[in-house]
Amino acid sequence: MLMAQGVNVAAEPCSSSNVPASSHMKGTNGIYWGWNPDVEKGVTISEINSATGKKASTVGLFSQISSPNGFDGHQLLNHLDEVKASGATLIASVMPNGLSFSEVTPAIASDVASVVKQFTNQGIEVWLRFAHEMNWYVRAGTYKGNSTQFKTAWRNIHAATKDITGCLLFWSPNNAKTLDLYEEWWPGPAYVDIVGMDLYVNTETSTFKTIYGGFYDAYAKGHNKHFAVPETATKPDNEALKQAWVSALASKNVAAYPCFKSVTWFELHKSWDYRVVMSRGEAAKEATMANFV
Repeated sequence: MLMAQGVNVAAEPCSSSNVPASSHMKGTNGIYWGWNPDVEKGVTISEINSATGKKASTVGLFSQISSPNGFDGHQLLNHLDEVKASGATLIASVMPNGLSFSEVTPAIASDVASVVKQFTNQGIEVWLRFAHEMNWYVRAGTYKGNSTQFKTAWRNIHAATKDITGCLLFWSPNNAKTLDLYEEWWPGPAYVDIVGMDLYVNTETSTFKTIYGGFYDAYAKGHNKHFAVPETATKPDNEALKQAWVSALASKNVAAYPCFKSVTWFELHKSWDYRVVMSRGEAAKEATMANFV
């Protein structure tokens, strides 16, 4: 679980002394840092660690539940040895793409728990991000169902994983226009360990407060939950914009937000080139790394 000096303090998340169990790479402001590697293009967390000269605190991987008949988690398990060797906490984003929320039964939840246990049995902490960006993916048609069905599915996942030492449930909607739009998707504080929100910024003046402040106050501070950024970068892929956002999260003073613990950067080249390390010029990479200790 999230640790401080080797002691389990998951029950006290909004404390600046309460840090991730995989306390490796961090910003000059003390926020722990990791990466979503471009595994579909063969990029590993070890390669990113080599490029940065630092061990990532978190590694984000994605997996789809492709059928209501079961989940084998191969997209995660294919990287188990790599994650273990890295020493990072795994942020496992499990997406119910091939079934509806109402089909996430206790049996499916048990399958998810079995996959998680294969990591935790190896001493790997898992932040389980079930059905992330649910408020966006339902509108896009990727997930099927409504918020009531989502909350039932979430609670099935919670029931299956709540006794797994080293597993924390991570609720992370997509950015919404107004704060009230998150509430229908909130499973309830008894079922969530970590909160966060996916967002890609487009202005160099963005700060933690302007982007996450309201959400943080409502769900992290408001419910005494850990806050982590599970997925972020910039649109467009302008270098000055990237550097401004990395700096805002890794080197600006965020002492006013003691629940805020970590950032996992979307280090992929997809519709945009979101990367700040891999395949960047030396000057750009050095500018990025100047934000870290």
